[in-house]
Amino acid sequence: MFEHYLDQHAPDRRRRLRLLVAAHLAALSTVGALGFTWLMGKLQIAQVAPPNASFVLVQMSLDTPLPPPPLPPAPARTEPEDKVVPEEPKPDDEPPEDFTELLPPPKPRPGPVGNGAPTATGTAPIGVPGVRTGIPGVTGLPPGFNAPTLAAPRQPKSEQRAPVPLAVVRAQGVYTPNPDQQRLAATRAGMFDKRPGENETSFCVDATGRTTEIRTLKAFPGDPGVDEVIRSTIKTWRFRPFMVEGKAVKTCTSQVFRITFK
Repeated sequence: MFEHYLDQHAPDRRRRLRLLVAAHLAALSTVGALGFTWLMGKLQIAQVAPPNASFVLVQMSLDTPLPPPPLPPAPARTEPEDKVVPEEPKPDDEPPEDFTELLPPPKPRPGPVGNGAPTATGTAPIGVPGVRTGIPGVTGLPPGFNAPTLAAPRQPKSEQRAPVPLAVVRAQGVYTPNPDQQRLAATRAGMFDKRPGENETSFCVDATGRTTEIRTLKAFPGDPGVDEVIRSTIKTWRFRPFMVEGKAVKTCTSQVFRITFK
């Protein structure tokens, strides 16, 4: 009976072997999955965000001066009394005396001398228009005097106006977009250097409101492509014409751009 009990409750070696093999396989699978995950994390390429460009527009503010204080009221003005001026007796109108002046008789004008033919001294017939008479090389003026010359007419000076503050010009703006961020990001400074810098560009607004005479006063350091983007942007700006005494005039100013890349 005891042997029968031992035979019935004897441990199953095959079952123990199966459990051991399953435990090893589970451990190997877990370690392999963790190792694969770690390796993929190392090999994964991080997504690079596109370059961002940020810029700051600096504008000059024009302070409006305070109006002057009102003038004190003028004191009441008293009208002076009319003074009676005695009339002076008018002298009797006398007829003018007859006045006769004897003018001297006109002197006779001298007539031409000779037959009027040119001589060896270089004279010309008297009375020929457009021909100068006299001895060649002799001007007929006293020593120390030059022949009179006609002064050239003076050309009127073009009106040059002083540069106008930027705030006044921007107040007349109709279309003033900022430089394109994508174009700035595509420049060499936006893709590689990413160093901040300043650019100052001057421009004029003509009588039609278009921008002219666009030139760079202070270039962006290290990349002329940024200056080109800013100049092309200012070229598209439009303004209302500046009126002076009822006439549209050209006005000039300058704009400073502070550009930073992220």
